Amino acid sequence: MTASTHSQPAAQKFLDGIVRVIFLWAFPTWIRPNHLTIARLILIPVILVLLHFDHSWWALATFIVAMSTDFIDGAMARIRDQITIFGIYMDPIADKLLVAAVLAWVGYEYLVVQIILAFVVLELILTAVGAGILLRAKEARASNVFGKIKMIVQSVALLLFLIAAILDLETLTTISLYLLWFALALAVLSGGKQIYDLVRRPPAKA
Repeated sequence: MTASTHSQPAAQKFLDGIVRVIFLWAFPTWIRPNHLTIARLILIPVILVLLHFDHSWWALATFIVAMSTDFIDGAMARIRDQITIFGIYMDPIADKLLVAAVLAWVGYEYLVVQIILAFVVLELILTAVGAGILLRAKEARASNVFGKIKMIVQSVALLLFLIAAILDLETLTTISLYLLWFALALAVLSGGKQIYDLVRRPPAKA
């Protein structure tokens, strides 16, 4: 099944254009967006192993590569008209698993991290349930703006968290925690928007 494409906001088109110019030329047409999503999932245990053996800089570099695939696969899907049901639902699941794994490793002792991890588990459950409902209805819905901004904020916070851990910079850790509180607020807004959209426009029966 393939999700139908809708008119993209100007900001989305602008960002997709940047990805096209900077990255897409390096990806042959046989590499599809779903391949990048799967690669992101595979890199999660790689990052954890690198962190376990104190290869922190390699873990940071691998995390950057993993997160970059999140920005590339979506743009690639839209530009090359390769949007699929699998991609729409596995992409955010891969993001959540990556964030949860790294957060749990580097900052579980912080309250905000524990709350975010609880939210990630809840989001994964809701995503799985929602995906099942929409798949039966043969319908796909893209993530809302709050969810997209939340993912960017979380990614930046995790990058700073990893750098702070490597260089032992307490100030950078504090900045990361503030960003994570902001991401938590965005997670609440994103979840509320998803529930509102499902109630206001429930999926059609298959």
